[in-house]
Amino acid sequence: MERRFWIIAFLLITTIFFSYMFHIQNQRVNSQLDINNMLKEKLDQSYLIIDTANSTLKDKKILLDEKINYINQLTLEEKSLQEKQNDLTLQVFSYRVYETSDPRDFVDVNDPNVQYTLNQIITPSMGNGEKVRAIFNYVRDDIIKEEKLTRNGRIDYWNYPKNIIEIKKGEYEDKIILLASMLRTAGFKESDVEVVGAKLELAGSTSSDIWVELKINGRIYLLLPRLNNNYDSFNKDEIYSLYKVEELYRFNDKKLVGL
Repeated sequence: MERRFWIIAFLLITTIFFSYMFHIQNQRVNSQLDINNMLKEKLDQSYLIIDTANSTLKDKKILLDEKINYINQLTLEEKSLQEKQNDLTLQVFSYRVYETSDPRDFVDVNDPNVQYTLNQIITPSMGNGEKVRAIFNYVRDDIIKEEKLTRNGRIDYWNYPKNIIEIKKGEYEDKIILLASMLRTAGFKESDVEVVGAKLELAGSTSSDIWVELKINGRIYLLLPRLNNNYDSFNKDEIYSLYKVEELYRFNDKKLVGL
């Protein structure tokens, strides 16, 4: 009986001990679970913060890229504006050169473009009349007449022969400058080739014009390289007898009168 009592007591104590130990262990597990849940919440919050930060960084990167693109665009625009400013500076300088140049400077007898073009349209075997006809026809037909009264917003100015040949167009006055330059380069004497500007009056009506006066074969012709005109269309004596002519200026590469 006593032995039984101790066995039962041992079993009760063992049961109570293991129950206590299970309770303690269960509390520890629950505590660890709570800690794990807290850690998970903190981890979730951290991930949320990271995602938010990443989203913010992405937005900031997009804004930064936009600003960089804008800066690059401004840089390109600034470069373009600088190039335009440089072009305008060169144009203003060229205008000053054109406007302040001596008219004799425009009749250029040393330009390679003029000489090269002459070599294409005349030959040494040609007579003077043939040379004049070929040069006149080239200026009349191959150089397109510009109808502008202004260039780049400014009152028209005379152009240089090399520029006229390169672009193959020019105002009527430009054709006159080119014609005089080519005739002088072809060997016609200073005294035989002159650019003349004049007022003409007929029956009370006044107009102005410009031409190349050419002395050839004992005659003097007024060369006006317009459509349907030939180099010998206008004889000076006939024109000066029909019109009251007031010469305003005359010049070539050497001579200058009236300007």
